Amino acid sequence: MVSATFDSSQPRPEPRAQAAALAVNKWIVNPWFDYLFVVGGFLWLVFALQIYWFHWEAPDPSATGLAGRAAYGLLLTSTIGTYLFADSHTIATYMRIYSTKENRDRFKLYAYYLPWMSLLLFSLCLLYPRAAGFCVYLHLMWVFQHYVGQTFGISLIYCYKRGYFFQNWERETYRWFMHSFSAFVITRILCFRNHSPDDLWGIKLPFYGLPDWIHTLALAWFCAMSIAFIYVLAKKAIMEKKFLPMPTAALVVTMLLIGYSTGFAHSVIWLYGPPFFHGSQYLTVSLAFYLKEKGLQEGRMAEVSSNLLREFVSRAGLYYWFMVISAGFVVYVAIPNVLQNYGFNFVATATIIQACLNFHHFCSDGAIWRLRDKTCREILLA
Repeated sequence: MVSATFDSSQPRPEPRAQAAALAVNKWIVNPWFDYLFVVGGFLWLVFALQIYWFHWEAPDPSATGLAGRAAYGLLLTSTIGTYLFADSHTIATYMRIYSTKENRDRFKLYAYYLPWMSLLLFSLCLLYPRAAGFCVYLHLMWVFQHYVGQTFGISLIYCYKRGYFFQNWERETYRWFMHSFSAFVITRILCFRNHSPDDLWGIKLPFYGLPDWIHTLALAWFCAMSIAFIYVLAKKAIMEKKFLPMPTAALVVTMLLIGYSTGFAHSVIWLYGPPFFHGSQYLTVSLAFYLKEKGLQEGRMAEVSSNLLREFVSRAGLYYWFMVISAGFVVYVAIPNVLQNYGFNFVATATIIQACLNFHHFCSDGAIWRLRDKTCREILLA
């Protein structure tokens, strides 16, 4: 799917010696970093802290004593995380597309043409509230499919790094298991009013109220694919003595918990999920790729891959952080602030920007991260 961070097509399984030489590091960065910022550990840590302190109520920074300080800390964590990871991760797509002339020529459609479509759509949404509602409503559903596609792609990286290769039909079973879950969540939004917000950050959303049987069909499909995927895992465990890598299993569980969440838990997860799961996950992989690509050009990719955390704060790493964070601030803070002077609501404008920019982000990711591309695969798996 075009919204997947990595293409679902798997290269032919490589000989174990070649795979072992390729995967210098079994992790993207290292175990503790990956479990916190790629697999979803930090999301669940902050979620647990909020539920522990405030149960199923919103944190109140004006509360007295330790509760007030905890509420303030959670609010500050969410705000900083949004600036550092959520807003900036979209910009990382453009760091890949525009980084070299070769990339600009290779991804010409995404570099030179589709951005104008996003700008046109943004202008239309500013002028016509119904258009804004439709775009934000579409984004509300597409973003979950994008989460699932990205999670699926990154989970394959962990599998390949550990020599856990899927046959074609096994990989397709896994892929459609994940996408059947997307269908389950998306049809729930389309069919049931209580799963479809009436207003999102000042944008009035439509609701189409599709027949319930559509969601029932999606649920049946998800159940069938779940059984098929469990069969694949059991077959590999029994016949090949191979078990699904723990990071991959954790990624799948995180996505299932996000999709199944409802009510207040759903609100809390979608407050912390964009920065501390999806955004941090994407930035980790894209920054690692950027640094390893430079390392490849300098003849030191193995060294970079083995010391990525150190490289994250190297001169090249800090330059990358500066570019994505500052550009994210301009797009999501400065532009809405300027438009506020012309009568547009700040939060509503930022919401529209997010939807229109993410449409381009979703489409572009399907083209720029492809495991079947030899160079891209070798850098991602190094």
